[in-house]
Amino acid sequence: MIGHMLLQLPAWEFKNRRNMQHIEECVRLLDDYTLAVEFRNSSWLKEGDRGETLGFLRELNLPIVTVVEPQDFHSSMPLVWEATSPDLAVVRFHGRNNETWMKKGISAAERFNYLYSDEELSDLAEPVKQLASQTKQVHAMFNNCYEVKAVQNAKRFMAMLAGAA
Repeated sequence: MIGHMLLQLPAWEFKNRRNMQHIEECVRLLDDYTLAVEFRNSSWLKEGDRGETLGFLRELNLPIVTVVEPQDFHSSMPLVWEATSPDLAVVRFHGRNNETWMKKGISAAERFNYLYSDEELSDLAEPVKQLASQTKQVHAMFNNCYEVKAVQNAKRFMAMLAGAA
């Protein structure tokens, strides 16, 4: 497997039967591609629905995208460090900029203006390694896209995972 196609459901797409059928339709229509699902509405992963959502993804062999983002908002996606496919796990690092996360009238780059510290990256490396023990591959994507912060963090994170940090 070289890559994956990101299927991101926006924040206004709640967990419901219609949206689950939409995911199933995407799987059928894109059967030549490896899809990974990123939920942006916490209803998919709230306490009572998390198990059903993860089971649904496992049945379809779809990796859930673990979303690393600020956790201080009602809309925050809970961190889920579970593999839902034996083939692939995906982690998407959006940064943890509480100041800009919900700010209106700014660009995506400004929203994701965040440089992870070495301590944060080190803390995040452990669950990523756990995912790697459950799947054939882990794709870690840095979306803190302000200036070259994603590149800096990705290089540092790769070195930590390789044990060179």
